[in-house]
Amino acid sequence: MQDQGADQPGRPPDAVLAAMRRVLGPLVRVLIHFGIPYPALLGLLKRAYLAEAERGFALPGRPMSDSRIALLTGLHRKDISQLRQEAPEASPPAVAATLATQVVSRWIGHPDWRGDDGGPLALPRAPRPGDGGRSFEALVAGISRDIRPRTLLDELLRTGLVIEAPDGLLEVAAAAEVPRGGTDRLAYYFGRNLSDHLATAAHNLTGGAPPMLERTLAFDGLSPAAIAALAAQAEALGMEMLTRLNAAAVAMAESDPPTPATAQRFTAGIFVYSAPDPASAPPAGGTTP
Repeated sequence: MQDQGADQPGRPPDAVLAAMRRVLGPLVRVLIHFGIPYPALLGLLKRAYLAEAERGFALPGRPMSDSRIALLTGLHRKDISQLRQEAPEASPPAVAATLATQVVSRWIGHPDWRGDDGGPLALPRAPRPGDGGRSFEALVAGISRDIRPRTLLDELLRTGLVIEAPDGLLEVAAAAEVPRGGTDRLAYYFGRNLSDHLATAAHNLTGGAPPMLERTLAFDGLSPAAIAALAAQAEALGMEMLTRLNAAAVAMAESDPPTPATAQRFTAGIFVYSAPDPASAPPAGGTTP
């Protein structure tokens, strides 16, 4: 059967509209939870439409005019003019979150900070005789001297990414890559992770080449016990994958440093979700794009 929306000029494909409705459901749930009403979302959408039109839809060699943006987005030209005159909204500072990620990534992935068993070393807070100069303070100093190690450690301990053993040594928590903590920290990872995942899926949906890796396993008709077992296995396998990729990334960053003009960021992720089967669930299946 042909896509009913695809053969009608000016009308988006029905399958894409259905996908948008599905994507918007969890997002709207978050908006309602945090008291963000529909008019406030409209303001965010206007800025997002403007930013994406300017970023990806300019004609070669020609400036992006208000008229072209209006044509592409449906925004009123008066709104476009006003938005383009406003100063860009400042993003919430994420220094603590990014530094914490860098510190934990280096601690887990760099051979200088791993023990004989391959796991991250337990570190004293400050250098001690006989430790070879390895301490939490030295770890942080190797990444940034713009923040006090004590301040960063307090945040890592508060969020559970690092724990303090009875002997006073600091250890990386087993689930250190699972975002946790206050709303500011969780919102930072919510935006970063979902944005990158959506960007990957959007690249593929819009015919970007080469396609980017985006795969999931979807299976239904399972018992709660089976879900729990699969979730535990997924966490173990996922953490192994992320830990190995992190170690490789740390090594490559040192052996093959890019120039500032060629530096790129890399994201790989894993998630687990379970919910009651809908009444219209399709037959049990396996991997899907």
